[in-house]
Amino acid sequence: MPTTNTPFVLYVYRCTVCGNAGTLHLPESAPEVTTACSACGAEVRVEWDGGVELTTNEPE
Repeated sequence: MPTTNTPFVLYVYRCTVCGNAGTLHLPESAPEVTTACSACGAEVRVEWDGGVELTTNEPE
């Protein structure tokens, strides 16, 4: 399985329709993203949370 060195960051959203809060892990360079609320399906815009970064380690 190929690995990537692209850092992933935590993106968050709060649905304006039902108030549900959700998270996504996306590449740091992801453009402005919209997705469906996991609770009601309404379209939401995700925002970078800042301070949280996920990295992958190469297998030894």
